[in-house]
Amino acid sequence: MTTRLVLSGIRVLDLTELLPGPLATQMLADMGADIIKIERPKVGDNFRNLRPGTFRVMNRGKQSVTLDLKSKAGRDVLIRLAKTADILVEGYRPGAMQRLDLGYEALKAVNESIIYASISGFGQTGPLRDFPGHDINYVAVSGVLSMCGRSDHPEHAIGVPVADLSGSMYTVTSILAALLLRKETGKGQYLDVSLTDTVMTMVGPRLGLTKTDVLHRAGNNVYETKDKRYIAVGALEDQFWARLAKVLCVPVLADPRYKKAHERWKHSDYLDAIIQDKMRERTHDEWIQILNDNDVPTTTINDSNTLFDNPQLKSRGMFLEGKGLRYFSYPVRMQGVDSARNSTSSELGQDTENVLASAGYTAEEIAGMKEQGVI
Repeated sequence: MTTRLVLSGIRVLDLTELLPGPLATQMLADMGADIIKIERPKVGDNFRNLRPGTFRVMNRGKQSVTLDLKSKAGRDVLIRLAKTADILVEGYRPGAMQRLDLGYEALKAVNESIIYASISGFGQTGPLRDFPGHDINYVAVSGVLSMCGRSDHPEHAIGVPVADLSGSMYTVTSILAALLLRKETGKGQYLDVSLTDTVMTMVGPRLGLTKTDVLHRAGNNVYETKDKRYIAVGALEDQFWARLAKVLCVPVLADPRYKKAHERWKHSDYLDAIIQDKMRERTHDEWIQILNDNDVPTTTINDSNTLFDNPQLKSRGMFLEGKGLRYFSYPVRMQGVDSARNSTSSELGQDTENVLASAGYTAEEIAGMKEQGVI
């Protein structure tokens, strides 16, 4: 018996581009939601041209509808679609949807049960609300950037867009909670998702600590091996440090002065330099084998070229394939979620006529909108 997808029957209007919104709605799609992606006629989501591979991964299984929201006819279509939608997610600058008369209050008037999520860089309120930004700006304001890099310089050293991704996660979490609450009240609500606010929550476990406190911890570092490769060693706790010192056979590392972490970390630069010299005596594969055999947390460092070959990740079933597309599965194995069902993305506007017809528009009305450039 096939398990029912957890969000089966839930309809989502997706008015987002690039990464945070599309990833959020992609997770909802994997949970079974019906996603109608509203895109600008002729142009569509900017990622279609800028990052076509990323676009395909983030928009699997969604229906693509082109709609000119600057036209009255286009706005009327969106309002009609919103009457039967459960969720709307938009990623425009604050105030843009209100200027189009498509803000939460306007759509609530035709559907009080709609859950309306607005994703923006700095949120719908505050002195920065109208400013443009990217991930680097959000991690800067949130305090995340100040913790990056081992020097005093706040290096832009995060290759993964953590602000965008944290916004996606909180959007999904909040939508699911809002759906649960709606079961009791029958009413939707407005969700103001700030990428800056969401990524700032990741600083919480580091409050009161400096970058030196967090990143300068001997034995908890990346080291180069003899064959010019790198390994990540996590000998953070005292028991792991003791095992590392024993394996490396360098007397100074076993000095009782460095037995306890709080004393050891005061001399991290000195100790790490010794460890690094020792690591250059053997190859990557040799150290992986030796350190793992001695129960020292040690792993290879994968990149996008080696990730799909990693035995651990492959054994976990993390990789899926569509038509010429490789992507990641939803990372938590559970009933009611199926990433494999969404393996392809729609061409721009591919589903416009079907969606409009299902909303009650006649063939003549659809043809008229196409002629006028509304769709």
